[in-house]
Amino acid sequence: MCICVGVFRVVYKPLPDIKLLTRYSGNVNQTDGQVLSLTLPLIIYKPDTVAKPVISKTLRFTSSVRFFNTSADYSSAKQIHKCVDLKIQSIGNTPICVYDPAIDIYVSKSIIDNGNWEGDLIRLVVNIIQETPDTVFLDFGCNVGVYTLAIAKFGRQVTALDANRKNLEMLTTSLQKGNLTKMVTLIWNALSDKTETVGFKEDRKNIGGLQMVGEVSSTSFVSDENSSVAIVLDDLVPIFRNQSVFIKMDIETYELKAMLGGKQFFKEVDVKFLLMEWMHHKISDVGTGIIQFMTERGYTPFSPLQRSAPLKIKDRQLWSSDIIWVKNPMNGTWSA
Repeated sequence: MCICVGVFRVVYKPLPDIKLLTRYSGNVNQTDGQVLSLTLPLIIYKPDTVAKPVISKTLRFTSSVRFFNTSADYSSAKQIHKCVDLKIQSIGNTPICVYDPAIDIYVSKSIIDNGNWEGDLIRLVVNIIQETPDTVFLDFGCNVGVYTLAIAKFGRQVTALDANRKNLEMLTTSLQKGNLTKMVTLIWNALSDKTETVGFKEDRKNIGGLQMVGEVSSTSFVSDENSSVAIVLDDLVPIFRNQSVFIKMDIETYELKAMLGGKQFFKEVDVKFLLMEWMHHKISDVGTGIIQFMTERGYTPFSPLQRSAPLKIKDRQLWSSDIIWVKNPMNGTWSA
């Protein structure tokens, strides 16, 4: 267990679902009617048998990071349609709670019908994690937790982030049912290029396709049901500094904003792999920005399931729906 000092900005309203992984001491200063500034020793619990994110030295930082309470009981949450087995090849099964497939026609329906979602990509991630024992898995946009549960079941520590509280309630229930709670840290935030309140743009048949809407007015009606607090990736630097990480990023067109809010993160954290959707970015200016950001930092794009040669930038409109960025691949290739 590592104890370090940090400064958090936390929303000052009843949030029983959030548990900062801390015990605090010192002064509590109210800066306005909504926000408290707390100076507290940050305690990250580290089980003896697994690698978990730790802060290795004393530091101070300010953020709106919200750690979700995985000890609370959400098993009666109204959005839970049922809990079924997630079937993970070569690893085994673990419970996963899903939505009614009528409102989640892709992810939940596939899990109910087939026992999995994106099974080939999950196997790829597991293979990479297996070959890189010091790598921590970060699941940004975890949805109901297919990747999080698979990697936790494999035995590796996961930090999973999602803007949608409903997803985290469901994932918490899945973790409890599978006895995996100690393997996963949940964060209830969106990612953007600045700290802000973001609204939700919902697809009534694809709840997993929830998109963020920025610049939500402070006078707009917002609630935990239709909005979230966006942080920047740099807010997580104190947790992962000098560690090796694998990032899965699925945040529905906000990927570039997340990267731009993480310039220091990419300097101080060893991001070895970044798996992301490309289908929204084939011809967009956002796609151009993503390519520039990643290539300037020494990353090369590959098709996840065809790793013998890198993707050609000039053919970006032909890239597969998902791509993986690899840091400094050897001789233009990489292997897991």
